[in-house]
Amino acid sequence: MKARRPPTAADLAQVRADHEAIAAHLKRHQEALVGFELSNALGELEEFARRLRRHIRLEEDILLPAYEALGAAPRGGKAEFFADEHRKIEAKVAELLASVRGLSSGSTPRSAVVALIEREARLKELLSHHEQREEMFMIRLLEKSLGGK
Repeated sequence: MKARRPPTAADLAQVRADHEAIAAHLKRHQEALVGFELSNALGELEEFARRLRRHIRLEEDILLPAYEALGAAPRGGKAEFFADEHRKIEAKVAELLASVRGLSSGSTPRSAVVALIEREARLKELLSHHEQREEMFMIRLLEKSLGGK
């Protein structure tokens, strides 16, 4: 991996802010699903996906190459592991988008919405675990390399 440019403290702050904004969109999406506001649910999920794609590009174009260049990563913190997780997350989001686009307010049973929320819970677990590992490994080491914490 070759970075487009060196990372900055602002990039690390952006990653943290993205994690919060992305989670907020997913929460609003699920609130709209529960209320059977399917158009709003789709809009929030689409915005979630858009922000997530932008977030992943920042990590893969700027942060991961710089992190990898720092040397031997701790067990469970290799750059390629983060990139592999990004692919899994993107695939799950694509599946969820297809599912939500297939919902119809007049014919979708409540059980389908419940099943969708359960699938989304697995995505939320993956995102949470991924973010924790990013913070523990990548962000912490990049901050140190930038003279921070």
